[in-house]
Amino acid sequence: MKYVVFLKYLLFVFFLFSCNSNNAQENKKSQSVEQILSKLNTRDTIQLLDLSYKNIKELPDLSRFKVRKLNISHNNLDTLNMKNLPNYLVDLDASFNKINDGINFQNIKGTYSQMFKGENNISKYIKRINLSNNEIEGISFIFYEKGIESIVLSNNNLDGVYLYLKYKKLNYLDVSNNPKLSNLVTFDPANIDTVKSNNIAIDAPLKFIEQPQITTIPDKN
Repeated sequence: MKYVVFLKYLLFVFFLFSCNSNNAQENKKSQSVEQILSKLNTRDTIQLLDLSYKNIKELPDLSRFKVRKLNISHNNLDTLNMKNLPNYLVDLDASFNKINDGINFQNIKGTYSQMFKGENNISKYIKRINLSNNEIEGISFIFYEKGIESIVLSNNNLDGVYLYLKYKKLNYLDVSNNPKLSNLVTFDPANIDTVKSNNIAIDAPLKFIEQPQITTIPDKN
């Protein structure tokens, strides 16, 4: 009899916990982006900032915050403003949006910073980028800092990918389900541990090709 009473007590406690957890999740979903950001402290390091499913059409300015993981998936973003990304960013999930402009991710320092526009610079701590299920046609990654591990670009409209890594092999690259993307690429897939490239223009593994050297000959007058 005592066992039955104890079991009923456990079930009751579990029910209360589930209700509280569900209520917390519902309250979080009902909060606006402004309400969420108003509760953040710029001096804190935020492990996860979840702004998914918020019908965001333009990325709010998050540059004043220290965020390790940013989830802005399942929104209506058509562009990704690098200036508005938070500091100390390690993990970016911008999947399931409508991003369609050409994107240039740069992670540079020192004299190299003079060669590129600073507004495209991303956190030097970045390790994972997920841009799957968007409408991106062209994208480039120029990383002089160590650290990037995973790039996911599946289910886009890619017709070109430029990837430059100076110091380290990439652990994971997914460019699958991009029917316009050729298997001939200007980066060496041998420098990537795992590559997913099914359902692209040519059903074959990615193959490195040297970029053609263009030499100009001055006109003779």
